[in-house]
Amino acid sequence: MLQTAYQVVRQQRLAWSFSVIVGLFLILMGHAPVLPVLVGCALAVGLSALRSWPKHATQENVRPVRGGR
Repeated sequence: MLQTAYQVVRQQRLAWSFSVIVGLFLILMGHAPVLPVLVGCALAVGLSALRSWPKHATQENVRPVRGGR
């Protein structure tokens, strides 16, 4: 479980760092309200982590999808 979480963090570190940078820019330079910006950044981080979390099915159990005629 910890190995999987580590892989997700490694895959998404660029997106998460941009989320923090944009949030800081909005708060400090744009004078945006702090709470909505923090919630939006947390939501972006959470959704990106859920989307990149590996599925339970392994590659051996998944059949390739091929279009038929």
